[in-house]
Amino acid sequence: MSKTASLSTEVQAVYRALLQHPEWGLADIARNTRLSEDEVRSALDQLTDRSLLHERADSGGGFIPVNPEVALTPALRRLEAELDARRAHLARERAAIADLAAEYAALTTGRGSGDTERLVGVDSVRVRLLELSQRAESEVRTFVPGGALSPAALAAGRPLDEQNLARGVRIRTVFLESVRNDPATVDYATWLTSLGGATRTVQVLPMRMILCDDIAGIVPIDVDDSSQGAYLVRYPSLVKALGELFEMVWEHATPLGARSEGEQDDAPTDRERALLKMLGAGLTDEGIARKMGVSLRTVRRHMAALLERLDAQSRFQAGAEAARRGWM
Repeated sequence: MSKTASLSTEVQAVYRALLQHPEWGLADIARNTRLSEDEVRSALDQLTDRSLLHERADSGGGFIPVNPEVALTPALRRLEAELDARRAHLARERAAIADLAAEYAALTTGRGSGDTERLVGVDSVRVRLLELSQRAESEVRTFVPGGALSPAALAAGRPLDEQNLARGVRIRTVFLESVRNDPATVDYATWLTSLGGATRTVQVLPMRMILCDDIAGIVPIDVDDSSQGAYLVRYPSLVKALGELFEMVWEHATPLGARSEGEQDDAPTDRERALLKMLGAGLTDEGIARKMGVSLRTVRRHMAALLERLDAQSRFQAGAEAARRGWM
């Protein structure tokens, strides 16, 4: 007799004992099954409730085992009927979801050109990003240029990250160098790495960007104002270009927690290179602060340290000296 899901091993042992020795009493069953008498009593109660034992009415007492097919088949038929009803309900639910999904796809496709969709407002971006992340099959790559995320935002994203990593989806994120001073972000990076993800930092990022697999990307409508919303793009050539941009940045980024300064005393640090590059591009201190995700005061402090190291009295002189040293 095979084990059933509804009868424990102990209950089955008592049934088998009475099947072979219907004359046995409580003590005999307990001794031969190595169960306590309380366990045997409980098993007898369960077998009686399931109609697998029939209590003798004569003066001798005891139990008569009942054929399991006779006793249990009605219960199995009821279970089969319940399962059939659940399957029918599941089929109706799937059909309803498919109808709604078709309407949703038709509506969202109508908002763009098919390969481009405009997402108006931050909430629309978050909803679409959640959908894309949940459907990712190979990798999610992200640029986070706005500095450190709040502990609440990082905590909210962890369940989805954990789910994706468990499904075998690779996660790579690039933050600004300034997040190294944020304990919550460092803690997140350590946790992500322990699960197989990866986080790196750079001095400057071009924009916020999320790429899901090699089929879709989300980029801001206005790189300086995320509240304007974003574009969801699916053009293969554009998504490929964005992917190559990510890989270029990733290659020169530093794993979070690793040293990011130059190894040689006379070599510029990553921060100094980034400052010089932005100075050469004509950015103001305010623009540099926005790009680096730090305060204006921090930028000016970094700039003063750079001028001091180059022994320069002005930014123009600093640029010239950096070029002379081969820093640019």
